[in-house]
Amino acid sequence: MEFYECDMVSVDEMLRYFRISSNAIYPFWSKTGKRICFLRLSPIEEKELSDVETEICLIEWLIERGFPAMRPVSMKDGKLFGQINTEWGTYNVSCFEKVSGNSLEDTKGTFQIVKGYGKTLGELHALMKQYPYSEERRNHKMLLCEIEERMQKYGASEIVRKEFADVCKELEGLPLSPSDYGVIHYDFEPDNVFYDEKDGTFSVIDFDDAICCWYALDVVRALDALDEVIEDVSMEEAIASFLEGYRSATSFTEEQQRSMMLMRRFVRLQEYTTLLHVVSEDVEDMPDWMSNLSQKLKCKLRRLEESMNAGERNVNNHFY
Repeated sequence: MEFYECDMVSVDEMLRYFRISSNAIYPFWSKTGKRICFLRLSPIEEKELSDVETEICLIEWLIERGFPAMRPVSMKDGKLFGQINTEWGTYNVSCFEKVSGNSLEDTKGTFQIVKGYGKTLGELHALMKQYPYSEERRNHKMLLCEIEERMQKYGASEIVRKEFADVCKELEGLPLSPSDYGVIHYDFEPDNVFYDEKDGTFSVIDFDDAICCWYALDVVRALDALDEVIEDVSMEEAIASFLEGYRSATSFTEEQQRSMMLMRRFVRLQEYTTLLHVVSEDVEDMPDWMSNLSQKLKCKLRRLEESMNAGERNVNNHFY
């Protein structure tokens, strides 16, 4: 915390609200007490420092063009990222200002909000189509290699291997034109999109998973998560509102819409192999909560595998 202009008096109280997933997030008040910031630590085993640099360059580029992304916070020496060695290992360090409003998962999803959610993604994609540094980023081919490596390492079933081969073959037929393919958020879900009811504005956080891929994949992931947002609204109407908002900011062709089922299958494979990787780790003296979570993840693995059967590919995809 001493790397930043931090109100050290309130640190102990604020650190009670930490959150740890792939990153460790610690909130603190700025020294002036006028803003909340989030310190983010990521182990170098999970992410290289160059990945953090690439992410922050992307965010700054978006902010310069008026997109409401989370704003990086510099250290006392002016740097926006760095590394620190600790007794627990080496970590990448970065920090961001808190955005205004509440995440969409904590917001009642009216048609207006769902439409704005879609429009915000459309505005992001419209800018990404102009982004000049796309080739520097991780892309879908690298993600496919990671999926294949994990399938081999953890012994995926024949059903999963066949699905992987089919998806790879179909992806080869998709266009890679700038209007279809570029840098996407990859995690444009309700917990990463904030709505300020007072101003009627949206903000977006967590660009660390951004990857070069088809824009339709971002749309699919957002639509799959709509049930976390809507309340007393039919799914079909919510989907129509989201897509209306998206199309008001950028194009979404019939060909892109036809590719959505393939994108969902692609995402499903990535989710499946990530879960394989997670549940493979042996933990001694596993606490009850972790044991229960492990069982839930293994159940999800089985459901994902079952959904890869040819006759079940429409599961959770009624809007395609």
